[in-house]
Parts: sequence; structure tokens; C-alpha cells
Amino acid sequence: MVAACRNSLLLKRIAPSTLSCASPTKGRWQGHGTQHCGYCLPCLIRRASLDSIGDPTTYTVPNLRAQVWDPRTATGEQIRSFQYAIDRLHGRPGIEKLLIHKPGPLSDNPTILGDLAGVYKRGLEEVGSLLSGVRTRPS
Repeated sequence: MVAACRNSLLLKRIAPSTLSCASPTKGRWQGHGTQHCGYCLPCLIRRASLDSIGDPTTYTVPNLRAQVWDPRTATGEQIRSFQYAIDRLHGRPGIEKLLIHKPGPLSDNPTILGDLAGVYKRGLEEVGSLLSGVRTRPS
């Protein structure tokens, strides 16, 4: 959606005033104000989507590649979870058609299941591009 936005300049200008972080005050212990952490699930999705316009957001952790993330901690858990899901998607072509059903039944309109699977796959691939070169420790 971000890449297809007709007014990316406006989007880039207002994006810093929006909030996606699951815990925007957790950086207060490091002297930061309310801002995006950069490594929770909503922040990772935000970063991946805004990357196409040059993400103007300030993150507590500005560079995901600057450290090795420990998946046993809250800071590395979501990064490793995404890496695992992306590896699984690439290792088993077509699995997205099954995985979209994990949260619950999608029987409301079975004609759109292929579209939903496509959104899921493209979303994971977008986050995968963001996490390319990001290192995690084995758990």
C-alpha cells in the first residue's frame, strides 16, 4: 500500500506523527521519550512497509543489523519469529494457503482465500527484505 500511495511526500511527512509500536514507552529506561522501539511486531511491519519511501520514523533501535539478537529475550523474539516464518514460507512453496487458516476459520467468503494467501505471502516477503542480513543467535 505504501509503495502504491499516490502522495508519498505527504505520507512521508505525516508518518512520524503516527504510532505503531506495541510498547512506545519502553525506551524511557534508556532516556528516550515515547517512540517506536523498532523491533516489536508492529514496528517490524511498519519498517518493512515504509522502507519503500525512505522510512522517516525515529526508532529506539535505528539499525537492526548493528547487533546479534537473542530470540530468548523480548527484544529478539519477534525478529527470530519472522525469520522462522519466512524460512518456512520459502522452504515449502504454497504453505501460505494453509497458514492463513491458523488464526481461525476463513469460511465467510471462500472465493477470496487465494487473495488472502497472497497478502500473507507478500507481507512476509516484505518483512523478509527488511530482515535480510539481520543476525539472531540460535535459541
